[in-house]
Amino acid sequence: MTHPAADRIISLYQDKAADWIRDRGAALRRHEGDWDEVVWLDRFTAGWPPGARVLDVGCGSGWPMGAALLECGFKVVGLDASPGLIAHACQTLPHGDWRLGDMRLSLPDSAFHGVLAWHSLFHLTPEAQTHVLPVLAARVAEGGRLMFTAGPTHGEAIGEWRGEPLYHGSLAPEAYHRLLTEAGLTVEKGGDQGVWMARRAILSAK
Repeated sequence: MTHPAADRIISLYQDKAADWIRDRGAALRRHEGDWDEVVWLDRFTAGWPPGARVLDVGCGSGWPMGAALLECGFKVVGLDASPGLIAHACQTLPHGDWRLGDMRLSLPDSAFHGVLAWHSLFHLTPEAQTHVLPVLAARVAEGGRLMFTAGPTHGEAIGEWRGEPLYHGSLAPEAYHRLLTEAGLTVEKGGDQGVWMARRAILSAK
């Protein structure tokens, strides 16, 4: 049975939106545990043309990941289920396209150079991830990339944040690899430091 904290994720981030904004901060993290966000964003965006479009799923307040992508000249569409976080993004990052929504229910239909689910997909149950990941992959354009963070093994883990349980779910590495491959992506980074990155090939012109 899924832990009750899984159902609390959206309301937790809404109830404590101001706390999350303060805790997350506005700067990309360097050498924070195993995630150097500057390095991973550089890998994610390598080779993109100016004005490339990015879908940031679970974008939070837009800071710092969406803000960094905007600063690089990319066009960002951000999706998050917390009205408070989306409101902050709209107010502080007006050049982004910030939308209220649940990744499990709907995503923009267009294709993107990049689809990012940084510290967001892993708040879904393993079952939900199995359904959502192929949908995220389907939004990746030719030559584009999908990048997300995940746990090391199949299962659930309950952390704590601001005095409340914080849910994390994960599939097994082989399951992530299979889902990405079946979606037509080539895995470039397979769980290295907890980060997955996969690319859709550019089809040869006929």
